Amino acid sequence: MSRFLRYRYPNMPAALILGGVAVLSFGLHLVQAHAGRFEGIRLTSSSGQAGFSTSGDEYPRTAIDSGGYAVTVARPAHRIASHYWSLDEYVYTVAPAEDVVSVSSTAYERSTSNVYEWATMFHPAVADNPEVLIRLDPDLVLDGGEGSADFSDILRNAGLPVFRVFTTFTTLDQVGRTILLAGYLTGHDADANREYLEFQAAIERAAARKPRGTPPVRILGFGGRYSYGDRTLFHDIVRTIGAVNVGAEHGLHGYDAISSEQILRWDPEWIVTGSAKGKSVETLQRLLDDPAVQLTTAARKGQILVLESHVFLPMSPFTVLLLDALSESIYPAPSKAGI
Repeated sequence: MSRFLRYRYPNMPAALILGGVAVLSFGLHLVQAHAGRFEGIRLTSSSGQAGFSTSGDEYPRTAIDSGGYAVTVARPAHRIASHYWSLDEYVYTVAPAEDVVSVSSTAYERSTSNVYEWATMFHPAVADNPEVLIRLDPDLVLDGGEGSADFSDILRNAGLPVFRVFTTFTTLDQVGRTILLAGYLTGHDADANREYLEFQAAIERAAARKPRGTPPVRILGFGGRYSYGDRTLFHDIVRTIGAVNVGAEHGLHGYDAISSEQILRWDPEWIVTGSAKGKSVETLQRLLDDPAVQLTTAARKGQILVLESHVFLPMSPFTVLLLDALSESIYPAPSKAGI
């Protein structure tokens, strides 16, 4: 059965909905003790891109975080704590699920999580405060670079190995590199290498779907009242499949607010947006109720793609879901009818 459902509304064109599709630089921080497992040295500066080498399986191994800490890892980690939603997905991708002792609360949100089944099966803690993590005594804590520095400092001062992570990815290459880094830090290099190769294959597969000689289509990524500029992962995904990011085309850089009038003026050929699980029809209808959206080429041609949040939002190995969904929708395979 097709993964795509078509809905037609009175006096309105068809619109595509994708439903039920199962869509940095790592941060390392100063650790002085904790049973001799890690030690760190603060450097003078950092570019935000984690530095590490994937050659060989020897220990100790050293990596440099987005805050400029050079951290030496003495041995593989077997009690891993994630303190950010996108990091949950890296951890579960490269390490055994039973080794994950803590996750963000998002891991348990069925509507957005790609690791929900693992979380509900193994029941890792949700460590919203340092005391919970300290009691868990993890071998490794991965903390999002956008979080509170005080949180990391408390854990670090308690002797826990905290690795601060810059999590605002803007390229697929950063995602791929972080997959390798997650394996390097946890000691699961082989699993990370395998996942990295699969991730690269998905990028190549998505890029290859565009037929030769086809002019680039213009795609507007739309999240509520915001769109995506040229310094976003969405932009790199659109570029990879040979299309044009309408937000970047009109000068947006980050995740910037736009109006209905701008959408009409920019007149995208495709509009791509996200929805809560099971709410694709309602999300589509809200878009089509907007008079400005109704007049766009995307609406008139039925080229509005609604993706559930777990497909549309990931900045992790699960970004392949968005790559596949977007490229398959824009460049559908030729029908085999009559062959």
